Amino acid sequence: MTTIQDVAKHAGVGAATVSRVLSGNGYVKQTTRERVLRSIEELNYTPNEMARNLFHGKSGIVAVIIPELAHPFFSEMVSAIEVELCNLGYQTMVCNTFYEKNYELRYLEMLKRQRVDGIIFGAHTSLAAEMYQELRRPVIGLDRRLADTIPLVAADHVAGGRMAAEELIRSGCRNVAQFGGVDDNVSTPARHRHYVFRRVVEENGLTCHSYPKQPNYSAYNTYQEAAARLFAEHPDVDGIFGTDLYAAACLQYALSHGIRVPQDVKIVAYDGTHMTRFLDPDMTTICQPIEKLANESVRLITELIKGNEISEREIILPVRLRRGNTTTGNAAAESTEAAGTVTQLQQ
Repeated sequence: MTTIQDVAKHAGVGAATVSRVLSGNGYVKQTTRERVLRSIEELNYTPNEMARNLFHGKSGIVAVIIPELAHPFFSEMVSAIEVELCNLGYQTMVCNTFYEKNYELRYLEMLKRQRVDGIIFGAHTSLAAEMYQELRRPVIGLDRRLADTIPLVAADHVAGGRMAAEELIRSGCRNVAQFGGVDDNVSTPARHRHYVFRRVVEENGLTCHSYPKQPNYSAYNTYQEAAARLFAEHPDVDGIFGTDLYAAACLQYALSHGIRVPQDVKIVAYDGTHMTRFLDPDMTTICQPIEKLANESVRLITELIKGNEISEREIILPVRLRRGNTTTGNAAAESTEAAGTVTQLQQ
């Protein structure tokens, strides 16, 4: 196994000089630094990607800022991003904001001091976009519209809200509820599904009750309490729309209180995380393309890190309906949105 002494001997320097090059601390002449880095790469003392990054002044690290890793959607998203970044030789730094501006601001200050090559931003807090532009690092908005100059990758939430409404209408619902309040201070494309859902069901003569989502996603009793409140206030509700966790809580409440699904109440979930596959009955779900969202985000951020120009301003990826047994009809049938959209950056 190659040691730091082997690298030092190969480069004709002392081990302390090699250590300074690796850590970035202390002065080393540029010609000496380049000689050490060539020895590191030739002897494969560290992974080639790391040596190459050091040579070009890169860290090989991409920061991913999300609301909370405990939430199934963000957990699966970060996993998919990390796999894709790893395949391209990058490491992932995960930053949880917990829906608080103070946490987000703290991470921004840290990222100013610590070198990262780029940022995939998917938090739901509302610091000014200028603060990210001031970082002078490549930034991608993941389901978060920051500025016209910062590319966005998102699912087609407009289609998702419409498909959920149409599924409940098709199943014969007349009195529906959705979990989805809108925070006007945060510009996230996901909120549009709630507008569209309400508009479509009301245009078809249905009653729609809306319950705002709670920001503390890790407190699972929050979902149970929300489900209990919904059924207490609207015992005649016959259709429910919410993210996977809200939908699962409503399913659990219904089955434990003698409410039949789908005979008495129909449920459509939104996100399509793995947990919906383990529910009984199998959940009808609007599935976000998590892997494709991750891959497109990684593709764009790595192109920007390389210094390449990208033309895409917005990439909107299609969602799909996975019909299970919480709505009526053929559980084997699936309808898929035909295509997403790409909006070009203004030159």
